Amino acid sequence: MERTESILVADLCDGDMTALAILVDRHKDLVYRVAMQITKNSDDASDVLQDAFLKVYDSINAFRQESAFETWLYRIVVNLSIDAVKKRKRQQESMASLSEVSDVHQSQDIQQDPTRQAEKNELQEWVTQAVNSLSIKHRSVVILHELEGLSHPQIADILDCSEGTVRSRLHYARKRLRVLLAPYIDVKGKQVKNFKLSKIKQVCGQLCL
Repeated sequence: MERTESILVADLCDGDMTALAILVDRHKDLVYRVAMQITKNSDDASDVLQDAFLKVYDSINAFRQESAFETWLYRIVVNLSIDAVKKRKRQQESMASLSEVSDVHQSQDIQQDPTRQAEKNELQEWVTQAVNSLSIKHRSVVILHELEGLSHPQIADILDCSEGTVRSRLHYARKRLRVLLAPYIDVKGKQVKNFKLSKIKQVCGQLCL
């Protein structure tokens, strides 16, 4: 019988390393995905992946299970990712802040003609650059809500802030993204430069709503 997360947490508290291995296997993709979305750097994301589960192991006895394990894990990943971004910015002061373009959200199995693929690649670049330009606190809210699908209460728990703060940051981020993506969205929400709003929603997880 498959062990539930509450049982795995209890077993890990008792020193069962198999429980840790199972938790890693279940959540490693989520951890890397969120870390990559925030850091926009594969090396940093890999470091966060490793450090996150080391943190889980070191702090499991402090986990009071007042929230779900996954919520607690999100909090660890977001905090480590933010620290990684700050560290990289300190180390590379001359580099433009998070200007790299990532293709982590681009589907590998959709067959498209060259023109449509080129359009999608261009849009992906615009969206990625727009999200990267947000401050860490605003980008984190966008990623957790729009891309990870978490609720306002969940995000508030993860970021240790009020739901009102989450809504405020999300509102600001959406307004900023509308401005940055304006070349692709006309005032009626129809089409600019041959890009429809529906295409933008599909690529960036409804960031422009």
